[in-house]
Amino acid sequence: MKSSSNWLVPAGLLALTFVPVVAGALRLSEMAGGAAVIPDGERVTQSPVALVAHIVSVTVFGVLGAFQFAPGVRRRFRRWHRIAGRILVPAGLIAAVSGLWLTVFLPAAAVDSPVLAGIRIGVVAWMMTSLVLGFTAALRRDFTAHRAWMIRGYAIGMGAGTQFLTQTAWLVTTGPLTPTTRTATMAAAWLINAAVAEWLIRRHPTRRTLRPPRGARRIEFSG
Repeated sequence: MKSSSNWLVPAGLLALTFVPVVAGALRLSEMAGGAAVIPDGERVTQSPVALVAHIVSVTVFGVLGAFQFAPGVRRRFRRWHRIAGRILVPAGLIAAVSGLWLTVFLPAAAVDSPVLAGIRIGVVAWMMTSLVLGFTAALRRDFTAHRAWMIRGYAIGMGAGTQFLTQTAWLVTTGPLTPTTRTATMAAAWLINAAVAEWLIRRHPTRRTLRPPRGARRIEFSG
């Protein structure tokens, strides 16, 4: 992989997380008594604990996770990569569970729909499954599977950044969102992220390492 990916990949992922992170920071400021600058605050703040947990965990997951995909950082700072991973997986799971709580227990927004709620539940399940499988693959030293599942989990978890782009494109070219178009633009964003993740997994395979039996030499082969 080219050395430029050591900064291009994290920079691109940080750009994708910029809007959700800033929106989360503004929401936290609003909850602390600051000016209300993001709409729908009265509805979403009805579950303050879940909302704060979601904002903080998504921020940690998005920002710290961006640097996990820089190959040079992984190779030079392997201990940091492992420590960061032990932070990222719980953060991602908290983000998923808190997002599920907000989906199920908050009153639906005017442009939400039961279909969108069902899609969100499915997305949460996929994200949690990906993170758990990625973590357990690392414990087995199956780094090909670890990389693939963590990319999938991160891509789905960062859907909000792509949703900002798909919804903005719809607003600019077509007009206000309806329940149907909000569902379509959000689902499209998750599908885009999932497709890019699968492309990356297949374009840049890693070497697969399996834990050898006790007393045997480690075996490595192409993933």
